[in-house]
Amino acid sequence: MDRAPPIPSAKSAPAPAPWSPRRAVYFVLGWLFFGLGVLGAVLPVLPTTPFMLLAAWAFSNSSRRFEHWLLEHRWFGPGVKRWRAHRVVPARVKRVSYATMLVTFTLSLASGRLSWWALLAQAALMAYGAWFIWRLPSKVPETATPGAEG
Repeated sequence: MDRAPPIPSAKSAPAPAPWSPRRAVYFVLGWLFFGLGVLGAVLPVLPTTPFMLLAAWAFSNSSRRFEHWLLEHRWFGPGVKRWRAHRVVPARVKRVSYATMLVTFTLSLASGRLSWWALLAQAALMAYGAWFIWRLPSKVPETATPGAEG
């Protein structure tokens, strides 16, 4: 019987221990983050990828079965695998992120409903988010092994 190539995991640790309160919390968080990521796929103001990355992390701490399911998911798996293998954020995703941040901040400013300190906090968090994704590569390195890009 042929064995499938190993799934990249956040940890090289053995499978999670038998169910415990801590493992149950990670499992619930995994589904919460997954649900938020699915909402982000249809709502322009909510991101998808960060929530899927958090879901994969939570499932890696609670359920190898659901971690594997997410990594092999037709729509969400490739991005998670690419992130785990190379810390890559595609240029298209970066552009959408920047545009979403700009539109959201502009609407917040134009609404006049937020105090100056809330706008300042929002701008600071968005600036950090923009810097964080800007510094990441947009493509899988050419030196990467074939098939490792997810």
